[in-house]
Amino acid sequence: MTDTRPRPEYGEYASPAEQAEAMGITEAELAEVTAPKNLPTPAPGPASDAVPPRASSAADQLPPPRAEDAIPLAPPAVATPAADRRWDRAATFAMLFFGVYALVVSVASFRELGPAMQQTTAQFGYGEFTSFALASTFGFWLSIIEPVIFVVTAGIALVRLRAGKLSFFVPLIGGAVGFIVVLVFFAILMYSDPALSAAFQSGQ
Repeated sequence: MTDTRPRPEYGEYASPAEQAEAMGITEAELAEVTAPKNLPTPAPGPASDAVPPRASSAADQLPPPRAEDAIPLAPPAVATPAADRRWDRAATFAMLFFGVYALVVSVASFRELGPAMQQTTAQFGYGEFTSFALASTFGFWLSIIEPVIFVVTAGIALVRLRAGKLSFFVPLIGGAVGFIVVLVFFAILMYSDPALSAAFQSGQ
């Protein structure tokens, strides 16, 4: 039987003897060259090559949240309607406007305190008023003290109004303080005048 297979090219079907002959070496040397080499087993790397374990954080060490640890939400702030403060604003401004009118009238009378006291003393039959110098001094100081009291009162009232606080009582307190100051000055003035002092002592 005729072999129809193609003849080997470039030694692909050559026997070891033919390969060794073609390479000019012996079969033993060919076996040594073509024998598989034993590759060295890679040594294990240092411990630093391994993936380090994940460090535990402070959050990992916290206990699980509990229902009783929850922070309660603050209740929503209840805004006071502006209509609830309208009466307070109206009353405060009304009393302040009245205080301005009373202050203007009072300061004008303080400047003429001596003649006014003389007229009042003669009208009620208490005799003749003679403490004009003291009346002039008291009138001067009252014309300064009363406006200061009003300015302080109005300032406190306006500050409280802007802060949304009750303010109607501030003009009342300021008016009471101003009245007490005037009363003290008039009491000293009347008891310092000989005619008025004699009339009060006699019970007239």
